[in-house]
Amino acid sequence: MKKRIARTADWKKAVARFPASVRTDIDQLWDGQGRLPASVVARLLRQLQIEQGALMMQLLPVAQQYAVVPVSHYPVGTVAAGLPVKGTGCSNLYLGANFEFRNVALSFSVHAEQAATNNAWLNDEAGLHSLAISAAPCGYCRQFLNELVNGKDLPLLLPAIPDDLSTHTAFPLSKYLPEAFGPAALGVKGGWMDPGLCHHALALNGKSSRDPVIAAALAAASGSYAPYLTDTAHHYCGVAIQLIDGTIFPGRYAANAAYNPSLSPLESAFAFMNMNQPRSATHEVSRCVLVEVPTLASQLSATQAVLSAYAPKVGLEYYTAKTAAPAKRRRRAQGSK
Repeated sequence: MKKRIARTADWKKAVARFPASVRTDIDQLWDGQGRLPASVVARLLRQLQIEQGALMMQLLPVAQQYAVVPVSHYPVGTVAAGLPVKGTGCSNLYLGANFEFRNVALSFSVHAEQAATNNAWLNDEAGLHSLAISAAPCGYCRQFLNELVNGKDLPLLLPAIPDDLSTHTAFPLSKYLPEAFGPAALGVKGGWMDPGLCHHALALNGKSSRDPVIAAALAAASGSYAPYLTDTAHHYCGVAIQLIDGTIFPGRYAANAAYNPSLSPLESAFAFMNMNQPRSATHEVSRCVLVEVPTLASQLSATQAVLSAYAPKVGLEYYTAKTAAPAKRRRRAQGSK
């Protein structure tokens, strides 16, 4: 039987910041997933007699415990609120933390703001209500968040006094990124997490597969956000990683109008794994599959390089895909022959 990994001293300290009456709910995140359903959030708000933003700020030290920072040793945590859930008066909350790779350039690191937003997206949120951060976001993250469908109006919650989480301010992203460059500048209506831009009919080239890892990667590619042409096609792509315990985690490409802040599918998959695999469970990868619509912006070489650093014994499985015609159109074409 696998030995359970004991809670760290820092985890216990972060949980102990909460009143005893709610510590059990917070502590359960260790053996659960890095998110709190709206029903639990509503109960916590009633017990603590606070509003949702205050709870998000109090959760920042807990989110920070998920950080994987072997290079910088600088852990950062964030908390994202999904869109309000009908009947609860509040949102699902998603934790995020920075994730770095050993022996890989820091430019491949996932920022905490990216991790929380990615966590919400892969849990099928169609936008964010707000985002809590311990300090003003870096310029990279401001540009990244500006890609969101409601990016410029997204409230950012920050401590009113540095290092004091008891009170906070709430200002829209546009305050921190004036005269922003975003999707509209490139003719895109909407933005990241807009369901209308994140659903694509894709099929593998030359084959079909019932393999669950390949199917998960294809589904991730079909849900990716890539509204910008990279050569003559949209760069729809997705990754699926399987851990040695059989758990499968998807990762979707999230493009950015400024290109560099884009989130690669492998970064998305590892960040999602880190935020949703129990702290006491394995994080060892046994398989990794990349599916993409080939363009001049291929993810193949970068995915191979990062995977070889994280899991050097695991070879990347690669498949190309194409945009599939809608079912009605295919039937009409077949009937005309």
